[in-house]
Amino acid sequence: ASLLSVLFVSCIREIDLALRVEKPVLVVDGMITNEAPPYNVKLTYTGVYEASNRINENQAISGARVSITDDQGLKTQLEQVLEEPGKYQTNDPQYWGRVGRSYTLTVELPNGEVYESSPEKLMAVPEIDKLYSEFTENGSGEQRVGYNVFLDAKDPKDAPNYYRWQAIGYRMRLATGVLNPFSGAMENKQCWQSFKKETIDIETDVDFDGNTIQKRLMLYSPAYSNGQYLIEVTQMSLSREVYQFWRRMNEQLTRTGSIFDPLPSPVEGNISLKTNPNKLALGYFGASAVSKKRLIIFETDEAKQQRIKVSSQPFVPTGGCTNLFPGTTPFKPSGW
Repeated sequence: ASLLSVLFVSCIREIDLALRVEKPVLVVDGMITNEAPPYNVKLTYTGVYEASNRINENQAISGARVSITDDQGLKTQLEQVLEEPGKYQTNDPQYWGRVGRSYTLTVELPNGEVYESSPEKLMAVPEIDKLYSEFTENGSGEQRVGYNVFLDAKDPKDAPNYYRWQAIGYRMRLATGVLNPFSGAMENKQCWQSFKKETIDIETDVDFDGNTIQKRLMLYSPAYSNGQYLIEVTQMSLSREVYQFWRRMNEQLTRTGSIFDPLPSPVEGNISLKTNPNKLALGYFGASAVSKKRLIIFETDEAKQQRIKVSSQPFVPTGGCTNLFPGTTPFKPSGW
């Protein structure tokens, strides 16, 4: 027994696993458009990985010097927005993004390192011809009924074009049981809830050059209440390089596999250290023309009947509107 004990103890050895510590890397998220300024740039550092595979929260960067310069030498400084850590904003109302111009972002960090983006040309984008909706019952749960919102646009011929679309919607929610302190009566209260397309929606015109972008799905708007829904779609032009960046980002976000597959690698962008171009930041500084269009949807009788059937909650629940519905505001969105 004593021999077995010796052998058993001798086989047990404590192993110290080294921490996987990586230096923080600069992350840049910014864009200049041909819409009215201001233009925003967000600067953060990546977190530090530990043996537990946890990652610390991104660290906002304060005290950086940030500027945008065009290909004619026109330059504008960005000021730090104190209310939003890591956010920098242009303060010159006369500095607009112009189609055909190229723009470069320069970031001087508090430690003296200077990062610079490669020039990004602000490409023209066609107008959105049409937004329209179709009633559908293909959702799930309480979002089973609603509206698919589609876009039509004409693609210019004989030129490579790269697109990105973003869509946001607003719906009005109602709640009752709110006491009016002046009249003493219980009243309904309105609030507005926003929702948006979370996926990265990009496309190249390689397969439809010069033809119509037809019935491209922009957003699904669940039907929660009678009344209107406000949808706003943004169509943006991309350079080939920005398109490739977002395509790689999409691949990272949608990658699945087993535990033996390699971990997703960081998606490097167009920003590097001036003294060492091989040292790249993450993220991207882009330039884009913008076309926007709004659509107001009014609930059909069919949608109302189907919505009432599948809803497990009262149409007007009791309680404070902004408390009952996360992410709502008591203020009407612009254009409502």
